[in-house]
Amino acid sequence: MRSLYFGGMLSRYTRIKQCIQFVTLALAAGSVTTAVREGWPAWTLAVAAIVAMANMRAISTSMDQKILTRATMRTSWNHLRVEYSDLWSKWYDDGAMHRFETLRQRANDLGMIASTGTPWNRRMVAFWERFVDSELTAKDSANAAPTE
Repeated sequence: MRSLYFGGMLSRYTRIKQCIQFVTLALAAGSVTTAVREGWPAWTLAVAAIVAMANMRAISTSMDQKILTRATMRTSWNHLRVEYSDLWSKWYDDGAMHRFETLRQRANDLGMIASTGTPWNRRMVAFWERFVDSELTAKDSANAAPTE
């Protein structure tokens, strides 16, 4: 669920950055300013202000760093999920308990990183929880024990 959550956050921040870049490039290209300069001189100032504010937003919120953090968290949680799944299928092997403790420690470490640099969007978390629950329910019903 956490991997999906961070994937959703990653795509959201990527879209925001793309919108900021589009607005900045479109308005800073000069064609918009040239088109509005003749008829509405005040719009030239407004266009410049919009470009400046969009750039300040991207820089002041460290948009690139946020995207990198979300991508790292997405892949780290997904990798942890795969390792837990592998451990679950080999729980009886020697050293399984040690692997389990190692994975728990990594999950705690990832949780600490997530809690310090990532907002908690309760609505998005609830969405991914419902999604994962529905996927597990679908798998359970597909693999139901035969009735007598």
